[in-house]
Amino acid sequence: METSCQEIIASRVAELIAAEVASNPSICLGLPTGRTPAKMYAELVKLSRQNNLDWSRASCFALDEYLDVDESHSFSHYLSVNLYEGVGLPAANRFNPSESGDDYDALIAARGGLDITILGIGLNGHIAFNEPGIPADSWTHSIVLTPSTIEANRELFKGARRIPTRAVTMGISTILASRRIILMAFGEKKRSILDQALTGPVSPEIPASFLQQHGSLQVFTDFERAQACRLD
Repeated sequence: METSCQEIIASRVAELIAAEVASNPSICLGLPTGRTPAKMYAELVKLSRQNNLDWSRASCFALDEYLDVDESHSFSHYLSVNLYEGVGLPAANRFNPSESGDDYDALIAARGGLDITILGIGLNGHIAFNEPGIPADSWTHSIVLTPSTIEANRELFKGARRIPTRAVTMGISTILASRRIILMAFGEKKRSILDQALTGPVSPEIPASFLQQHGSLQVFTDFERAQACRLD
């Protein structure tokens, strides 16, 4: 069976993270959820088991979390099922912004700051849950989600009592303080917004455009624009 571009990217990013964990066991990671990173997490769990990677000193910070959400639909649950349990990350080293509130940025700093933050991008240019209009100097904060973001995530909440409309998210300043950022974008429908984010004006109306200001940004896509499948 031919390996898809998304699978190639998932493997490549997983290899990068696994290598960083091996070289820096006390690594501090900012992690996304949703459809985009799912294959990457599966590959990272496999690599961690194959290579007996020690995650006991690593720290993982979820980028964001819904408020008023059933536990089974929470991002904490997603990360536990898709990554943490598989790699043996201690419960004490798993961090979630809805549980830490205003202390989240202080907790990140206390762990030495984010070494690598992995991001996806929304159709409206949001990163984490930083919606259009967010200022560049924002830190971790609560937010009311836009209708487009709520609709985009509707299928994730089949069987839930309600679809959340509020969340807590790392801010733009939190993300840009990361030493390295990896952005993953899958699907032709993301092409236009990614082009705007990476080559257009830096603007709060496209939160991902702030990534242009970061000195160590790596972009992986499955469409021609970033040539992501030619992993030279």
